Amino acid sequence: MEDTKTPTHIAIQMDGNRRWGRKNKGNELEGHRQGAIVLKEIVEHCKNIGVRVLTVYALSIENLKRSEEELNTHFDLHKKYIKKWILDSDEFVKNKTRFQVLGRKELLPRDEQELIKKAEEKTKKFSKFVFNVCLCYNGQDEIVDAVKEIVNNKIQPKDITRDTIKQHLYTKDIAPPDIMIKTGMNPEKRISAFLLYDIAYTELFFTSTLWPDFSPQELDGIIEEFKNRERRYGK
Repeated sequence: MEDTKTPTHIAIQMDGNRRWGRKNKGNELEGHRQGAIVLKEIVEHCKNIGVRVLTVYALSIENLKRSEEELNTHFDLHKKYIKKWILDSDEFVKNKTRFQVLGRKELLPRDEQELIKKAEEKTKKFSKFVFNVCLCYNGQDEIVDAVKEIVNNKIQPKDITRDTIKQHLYTKDIAPPDIMIKTGMNPEKRISAFLLYDIAYTELFFTSTLWPDFSPQELDGIIEEFKNRERRYGK
C-alpha cells in the first residue's frame, strides 16, 4: 500500500560545500565537486521512495559576487552534469523525469544557457518525477519578476489573488514543498530567500550536516519526523 504521508515535494538548500572542502580536502572547490556526487544519490533516492518533485538551491544571485575561480567551478559542474545525466544519456527519458532550471537564467554563461534549453526541451513532456534546480535564484527577485509580469499583462488590482501571483512565479507549475531542508546549519537557522512565496506552510528542517556528507539515510530520518508532524494549515 502506498504511504500517503510520503512527501510529494522536497526542497533542499545544499549548504556547506566550501566548509566541507576546506575541512576534508584543503580546497573549498572540492566541496562543490563532492556535493554534485551527493546530489545524484539524493535524486535517485527520492525517485525510489516515491517523492514526485525535488527542488534544490544550487546558486543564488548573491553567489555571483564570489571569485571568478569558484563561479567557473560552478558553471563547469553544471555543464558537466547536464551533459552526463541528461543530454548524453537516456536516463531521464527512461525514468520520465523532467528537468528544469528556476531563476534568472540569462545571468548564466551563454553556453550553459544553451545546454539548459536543450535539456529542458528534451524532458519537458515528462511528469513522473520533476527535478528543479535553482540557479541565479532569489525568492525576493522571483516575486519581483512575478509582479512585473502581472503589470505587463495589465491585470487589474481587483483581479489579483494569491493564485494570480502563483501563476506568475517560476514555480507556477509546481506545488509548494512539503519539506524544506537546509544543510550546514550550526547553530544558525536561515531561509536564505528560498521559495519564499511557496513555503508558507512547508515543514522546515535544519541539519548541521554539511551537504557533501548528507545521505539518503539522513533524508529518510527527516521524512520519518515529517510523517509524525501535524500539518494544520492554521486550522
